[in-house]
Amino acid sequence: MIVARYAISDRGKAAERSRLIEEHKAYLHGAAIRILLSGPSAPPAEGKGSTAIVIAQVETLAEFEAFSAGDPFVRSGVYASVDIFEWQPSFGLLLESL
Repeated sequence: MIVARYAISDRGKAAERSRLIEEHKAYLHGAAIRILLSGPSAPPAEGKGSTAIVIAQVETLAEFEAFSAGDPFVRSGVYASVDIFEWQPSFGLLLESL
C-alpha cells in the first residue's frame, strides 16, 4: 500500500526544528520502510508553518504510523499537525515503478 504523511510545522518550534534537523534526516535515511519521496515544501507563505510530505510503500497503515511516531520531529512536537492516510495513485509517470 502507498501511504502519505502531510505535516505542518509549528512556527513556535523553529529552534527545536533547527536543532533536530540532522537527526530527523538520519531517521528518514535509516528507515526500515520504503520511502518513495520525502521533503519540505517551498518556503511557507507569510504567517504559515512549512509543510513536509513523506510518501512510502508499506504493508500496513499501522507500520507507517509506528514509523512516523518515532520521527524526532513528531516526538518533539515540531509539527503542529500530522495527517497520515492511505493513498491510491491512479495516474503518473512514477506509477509504473510502484
